[in-house]
Amino acid sequence: MPITLERPVDTPVHDISATFRGADASSLRVSGRLTGPDGAPVCLVLGGISSDQAVASIGHETGWWAAQAGPGCALDTRHLRILSFDFLADQLAPFPSTDDQARAILALADAAGIETFSIVGASYGGMIGLALAVRAPERVEKLLVISACHRASAMARAWRSIQRDTVELALQYGDGRAGLDLARRLAMTTYRTPIELESRFYDPEPDCRDASGVVAYLEARGRDFAARVTPQRFLALSRSMDEHCIDPGRLECPVTYLAVTEDQLVPPEQIAEAARSTPMGTLKRIHSLYGHDAFLKEDAAISAAITRFLGG
Repeated sequence: MPITLERPVDTPVHDISATFRGADASSLRVSGRLTGPDGAPVCLVLGGISSDQAVASIGHETGWWAAQAGPGCALDTRHLRILSFDFLADQLAPFPSTDDQARAILALADAAGIETFSIVGASYGGMIGLALAVRAPERVEKLLVISACHRASAMARAWRSIQRDTVELALQYGDGRAGLDLARRLAMTTYRTPIELESRFYDPEPDCRDASGVVAYLEARGRDFAARVTPQRFLALSRSMDEHCIDPGRLECPVTYLAVTEDQLVPPEQIAEAARSTPMGTLKRIHSLYGHDAFLKEDAAISAAITRFLGG
């Protein structure tokens, strides 16, 4: 039986789809969503690898960025139209590049009759935003890149290679989801900071396993991720992040980079390098104990950054 979402009458939502030809010449279907009033300025919103087209909360569906997207939020769907989509993953062999994702978005925009738009991209979504701005500079008005830059760091690639090896080994033994569970646990230690984990989970009796301790926390995060994502999808998107590389000197639109000083995965020094190489690049910094996950946890700081970006 089809499920009908309860949608507020003041938040128009349109599901959209398009077909485009992948780099391997295959014909691929991509799906997305437009949230907000017809005729309003369009902002493409992209997040990390576990995000999808449900950016704002609609009825009983909770958006992955509900703190930033919706009526009265920084991405205010009363006055702004959010374009979002579901990332390509293992349906494109051997994996989709960030440029492939950009071409998929352009196909959706064409299908919806959207000529130009601004972009807010965080983590993997920031990589895709940069790739799109290089591919179609005439379509991108301006770009906000949060915790992402022109290429993956050597340390980030090293961490992700271990995660992929864990999943691939588990697949050989017939339990890919167990490997994905472990890979996500490791990933969480790279997203967050040592100071945050120490302050939350310091255990004066380390031999006594606390039900709410750091091990239980990582187990819960791994279990949840493995229940929502397939091993094949994870492997494809992980490779996509590692292979991302664009020339920031080719960016023609204004680009605001937001770096988190404590981010282990995308170091602020690397983001500063991208900003210096971007013709109309601006660098902003914030502090956060949440490190790379600041875009999901630091509601006030991220809201302020988006509001400044859209108002500029």
